[in-house]
Parts: sequence; C-alpha cells; structure tokens
Amino acid sequence: MSEVTLTWKNKHLQLRASGSDGYAWVGDEGSKLRKPVGLQLLGADALSRASSVLAVGDGLDVLESLGFKSDTLVDKIRLVYIDPPFNTSADVRCYDDAMDRTMWLSMLRDRLVALKPYLSEEASVWVHLDDAEVHRARVVMDEVFGEKAFVASVIWQKRTTRESRSAFSNNHDTILVYAPSGPRKWKTSRNLLVKDTAVLENRDNDPRGPWADAPFTAPGYRSAQQYPITTPSGRVLRPPRGRSWYATEETYLNLLGEDRIWFPKNGSGSPRLKLFSHQIRGLVPFTIWGTSETGTNDDAKRHLMSMFPDKPVFDTPKPEQLLERIIHIATRPGELVVDLFGGSGTTAAVAHKMRRRWILAERNVDTVLEYTLPRMLAVVEGSDPDGISEAASWKGGGDFALAFVPPRLGKAVTKPKLSRLGEAYARVQARMSQARAS
Repeated sequence: MSEVTLTWKNKHLQLRASGSDGYAWVGDEGSKLRKPVGLQLLGADALSRASSVLAVGDGLDVLESLGFKSDTLVDKIRLVYIDPPFNTSADVRCYDDAMDRTMWLSMLRDRLVALKPYLSEEASVWVHLDDAEVHRARVVMDEVFGEKAFVASVIWQKRTTRESRSAFSNNHDTILVYAPSGPRKWKTSRNLLVKDTAVLENRDNDPRGPWADAPFTAPGYRSAQQYPITTPSGRVLRPPRGRSWYATEETYLNLLGEDRIWFPKNGSGSPRLKLFSHQIRGLVPFTIWGTSETGTNDDAKRHLMSMFPDKPVFDTPKPEQLLERIIHIATRPGELVVDLFGGSGTTAAVAHKMRRRWILAERNVDTVLEYTLPRMLAVVEGSDPDGISEAASWKGGGDFALAFVPPRLGKAVTKPKLSRLGEAYARVQARMSQARAS
C-alpha cells in the first residue's frame, strides 16, 4: 500500500448518500448499513448474470445492493470508468460541483473501496478529473489500490477553443489509470490501439498491396547490428549514435531480398521497414489524446443536442469517441463495465454499442428521465446514428434493466417521481420489445 497518505477531517468516517442529493458522515452505526438495501426493479422480475443495469441511486448504494445479488456481479468488473464532480465550484445544472473538500475526498475513497472486491484480476480503474482535485485523487487512489497499481495519467484535450480571460487557457482533463494487478501484468491483457489502415499506402507499386513503414533502427548499442548499409543512391550509412540497426546484417539482407526495405528521399534516405496490414500488430497507447482521435466536450454536446433538441444541453457530457478508446483498451466483448457517476449515459451507450455488459448508476432522477433513459432507448432501438454508431456498425439490439436504489439515509425519492420512472421504463420496455420483434 501507499507509504504516503492524505489526511482530512472525518477521514475515519464513511460518507453516505442522504436524501435526494446530500451526504452525511456515518460512524459506528455504519455496521447496520452493511445489510442488504431494498433494490427495486422497475418492470422486471429478476436480474441475471447477463443483465445490463441502469440504476437510479448513489453509486455506493447501488454497488452494495447489486453485490448482495449473487447473480448480478458473478462476472467480476473488468473496467471502472468514473467521471465524478470535479469540485470546481462551477455553476452546473445537473449535479453539485461545490462539495466540501473533506466530503469530496471521502466520497471518492469510499466508492473506490467498495468497488475493489468486485474487480477482476485484469481490471483497470479510470478516474476522470481536472486540475482542481486530480493531485489529491491520485494520493487517495495510491492508498486504496497501492502505489504500484498506478499505470498512467492520460491527458485528454477536451477543447480546441481558447479562453482569453484566464492566465492559461485550460484545454485538457486528466484521467488517472490504475490496475490493481500492476501495470506489467495488466499490459498482457489490455488491448493495443488498432492502426488505421487508411495510412497504408503503396508508394512503390508493390504487388502485395499498400504498406506502412517503421524505422529500421533500435535503441542501444549492439555490436552485431552496427554494419554499414549502402542506399540505392550510393550513400553509405551507419546507425545514428546510441542506436543500432533493427536487425543483424543477415536478416537485413534477407529483408532487402524480399523487398521489405524502403529507402525514402528517392533512395538516399535511411532505411525503413515495410509493414503490410497483416503484419501491423497494433499501437501502444500514448498518454496524450488529441481531439482528432477522441473528440471534445463540444462534440458531445452537439451529439446530445441532436438527440434532445428541445431540452437544455447537459452540462458536462463526454464524447463517445473518448469512451470507445477507453473501453477498447481495457475490455473485450461481453465483459462488465461499471460507471458510478452515469450522467447523460455516455459510458453505457458506448459499452452497449461495443457489445459489453454494463452497470451505470446515476443519482439524479431528473437526469435519468430527461437524458439517460431515452438515450439508452435510442441506442437499443438503433435510432442514434451519431457517436460511434457507424464505427461500431451499430444498428440496435439488446436490452437493459432499470432499478431504483433508495438512499440509506434521509428521505428517498418522492412517490410521484418514482411513478414517473416506472411509467417511463414501461414505455421503454414496450418499444424494446417492438424493436426485437422487428
């Protein structure tokens, strides 16, 4: 575990959801809270090990209630992605972004601790934040998972516009990536990025088809790989200082005879290795993700505006392209993805389109009614053509259950709102049944 820990007021207490949007510290009486909570399925009799679940309730309560149902979490969690409130005191409509810092720290810690027993050996946990709390969050994650579980800090470029009123125009978020098994072991199970075949070209009319190229050098000094190479233009080259050729001279000559070596600059450049599509293994992910690959907040807002043209824009959506990359790296089809701060439902939508099983918790009932539930209906019906639908060849299918998990403290959601949830899901079920029938 971590040798350096963070101290804050009431750290020894647990932070539980109280009422519709509050929190309360819990001390010794917390033992009674470990009993099963009354999860209410809206429109379904039971959950199975194959169920995807949209759960209305606090993430900690949802996780504990599902954990007590042995069939629901029998397949352990492969990926956790959480995008909690950044605690920036920003004026947002859908959630409280100005928590007391001590509460925010306990909120994060308690939910990570609750997730830990349900993680698979190949699991990874991705926590999405900005500069306001990310440095403290990393210390908390070190404490929960151990310093050796840290994998990377991914920098995501969230916008391309410039904010001229600030000292610096902040255009990135940070996503902390942890793997309880450690980065070396997790690396053997994570997926590489697929190299875009559009970059393959046939620059020399090779009858084998288009190809990409890679440097024919390797770092370090190896005496057997320091031979001279003569280019077609007659230049004699040796490896750059501190590097060696990629292979021995014998191997190089074999590759040259197979027309697997290319010399750029009209035959006078340094040798490059030709790679055909079946030889491209994939790319190790960088830690900086640009907008051209993973989209922006504005892309996500435009997507939601196209789905909900008559509703206010959800405050802080994430683009489907960003979640597609995370889910691709961290999971395989059929595996379980969990998000305890569901918001507009991007994680669930992308996981569903990528044929993963998912559990998403969202505490705000209005958010579920206005955004998350109708969005997931559109995904199942195949009526959401944007986001990653085209890239994933998504035409619709599957289903999901809706559950309500009341807070353990304070007053629960009012009966009229609960009735609205049930009625909305009944309409969703009917349309899902029609989609399956057609």
